[in-house]
Amino acid sequence: KKNKKINILDYGSNIASLSNLQNKIDLRNLNFNIFDPYNLNTKFKKPIKKINVKIVNNKKEFINQKFDLLHFGSCIQYQDNFFNEFKTRLHKLSKFILITHTPFSSKGNYKSRQKNHRNLIQNIYSLKKIENLFKKNKFNLIFKSRNDDKYIACVSNKYKSYSLNLLFKKCKTI
Repeated sequence: KKNKKINILDYGSNIASLSNLQNKIDLRNLNFNIFDPYNLNTKFKKPIKKINVKIVNNKKEFINQKFDLLHFGSCIQYQDNFFNEFKTRLHKLSKFILITHTPFSSKGNYKSRQKNHRNLIQNIYSLKKIENLFKKNKFNLIFKSRNDDKYIACVSNKYKSYSLNLLFKKCKTI
């Protein structure tokens, strides 16, 4: 709708990701809710002009809300419990879920150290298992694209892994 604000939950992100975006698209009709569990200062002066943004570091602040889009930007590979969280809560937050710049394998799940931060462990999830998880929760994959392989950033690359962008849409119930 023309003047309707679009509410976005950017899960696991931070304010820096929005600074470049404002140079590319008009953000005036977007409300960003950023879940940054590592940000201890959620009260800040508006650091970026013309962007409606709220930062939260506690899931209780958004878990009962509805959003037009739930965005996981390169973050689910750092979550050990993504499948459980998705099944219990996250699938209820939006009709559209976008996963960007995230490594997925063509076969099974595995763990790998990250190339540029050796202390970080990435959980590389099977694309088929992610698709099945979403399907069981009544979401269809409506768009998929591949990023440059440099974005995988894993020390070990098992099972033909790729950095992908995935867009899921909630199925209409009859």
